[in-house]
Parts: sequence; structure tokens; C-alpha cells
Amino acid sequence: MSAPPLPTRGQLRVVEAATRWYLARYFDSPDDPGVTRRFTEPAQVGAFAIAPEQLAAGDNAALFRLLVMTTMFQRRQDQQILRILRGMSPQRAREVTDRDALLRHADACACPHTKTNEALINACDLTKDATRRGACQASPTVPCVLKEHTVWLKRYGHFGKVPTSAALNLRERGHGGLEELYASSLARLRTRDARAIACEEALTSSWRVSAKIACMFLSAISNPDLARGLAPWQRGLEWRRYVVIDSNVDLFLEAIAYRGSNTYEARRAFLREVSRRVDLRSMSRRLHRDNPRVVQQAMYVFMSASNRRAAARDCMHLGPAACRRCPRTLRERCAVRSV
Repeated sequence: MSAPPLPTRGQLRVVEAATRWYLARYFDSPDDPGVTRRFTEPAQVGAFAIAPEQLAAGDNAALFRLLVMTTMFQRRQDQQILRILRGMSPQRAREVTDRDALLRHADACACPHTKTNEALINACDLTKDATRRGACQASPTVPCVLKEHTVWLKRYGHFGKVPTSAALNLRERGHGGLEELYASSLARLRTRDARAIACEEALTSSWRVSAKIACMFLSAISNPDLARGLAPWQRGLEWRRYVVIDSNVDLFLEAIAYRGSNTYEARRAFLREVSRRVDLRSMSRRLHRDNPRVVQQAMYVFMSASNRRAAARDCMHLGPAACRRCPRTLRERCAVRSV
């Protein structure tokens, strides 16, 4: 891959202004969609909430539950996904996040397409029928928990494959859980960057786990500034690799006239170059000087109109006077400006 374009002074001014805005308004608050703590709070995620001490310890069950939760955050607004999570019963939340139970169901199912991750991805044609019930053409009469999961998760018709695919992927790699994936990367690979890449690539072998979703999960358990005591994978991984690039981040990049390639790797490299030039320590002594995930989160929150409208703390609720006080570099790019 060719080197990313270097950020211009003008681009850096906008990024720095957005980062200061984010740190002042959102960072580490109950309305910050990027902090790991959100996944431990029943008020946010309902019965999916993880005990903080289990997450901090790198407990396999806690990590797998977090992985399933993070896969939900794609192509829908955060607030919609949070409502889905909160609306699921404790029993159903346990069933779709219990790795061992998912594997038992897959092994016991009469359908051959649940036996391997490859078959599940390529041969299983899980969908929803006209009545919104789980259905398929490959084994239409075979009882299958995936047909139930796809209804419970309230996403695409094929989304019910997600939890079982993640469980099969880990087993086929010889890991008893996600903690073993991490331990294996530490033992096999010499550099922090190689380990970080290996963990990301392993996760993206699961159904609907893109680089974005893998980075969301991995940053939640490795980034010291966003996890704050809940980062069991911080040691030994290049956690700066994990940035979450979605449509809102792309809107910000467009707003600052990013001219590089549109591949995930190119945008990731550009964000890391930007972060190297944004001194977070000068903005908050609580932060590492260079943290691309924090800079990226500032871009995301600033451009996320739905999250901002839902947050009472957002300056958009203060009316035109607040907009006039905002730096022009931000005001003219704001998705919810009043003036």
C-alpha cells in the first residue's frame, strides 16, 4: 500500500477543534458511544450488560458477549441498536452470547450447514420470510436455533448466523475462547503490530465481522483511554491500529477534503497520521499523547446527528447562540448547526 497523503494544516485545525469539542462535551460521559463502560451498564444494553470485573479480567464469556454486542452496531443508528439490546429478555441474551451452547446447538442440528464456519457462511441461506420469521431454502423443515436468533436480533434476515459463526470460527482455530486467541498471538508473534493484525484478521473470518466491527471490539478491550481499567488486551498489542471507520467518519473526512484512497487500510493510515500530529496530552492530562481511536471518535460523534440529537448535553440544544460561539471551522461543517 502506498503512503497515505499527509494531513494539511487546514485539515489538522479542523480535527483539533473537533477533538477539543468532543473532549469537552462527550468524552467518558454516559452519552459517549465509544467508551467500553457502556457495555457494562444495564441502562444502556439491558440484559447484555457485562460485569466490569469479568471484562477487566479477560473472562472468555464476557469477551464473547461483547463481541456479539459489537457486531450489532452496523448500518443502523446507535440508539436503535441500544433499544434492540435493551428489549431482549435475559434468557435470549444469554442464548445468543453463550459460546458453548451455540456450539452444542450447531453440532446437534440436523442441517449440515451449521457444522463448519465455511458451510455456515457459504451454504446457509438463512433469511426471514414474509411474516418476518426465520426461514431458509437449504433445510426448510429442519428445526434450527439460527432461525430463532435472526428474529430476536432484529437485523438482516441472515444476521442470525453471527453468534454461531463467531463460535465456530474460534473453535476451528483451536481456541477455547477469545482469551486463547489473544494468548496465542502473544506467544507466536514478536511485534505488537503483528499481534494486533493477527487478532483483527482472525475475527474478520466470522460472518458479518468486518474490519470496522473487529476494530470496534478490539479497541473496546485494548484502548487504555476508552476502556479505562477495562482493557485486558492492552498489553502486547498495538492498540493504536484499531480505529472504527464508518459512514459518520467518512462524512468528516469528506468535510475536510480527504483525497486519499477509499480502502479501509488507506483511511486507517491517514487517521493514524493525523493522530500523530494531534497532541491529546495538551488537551487532557488523562490521555495518551497519540491515540487515533480518540481522534476518530471525535470525528464520529461530531458528525453523528442521531447521537447528538439524543444527548441532552449536546450544544445543539442550546440554540443559535451556542453555534455562534463555536469556531467557524467547526460551525460550517456541523451536521446539526442552528445558524
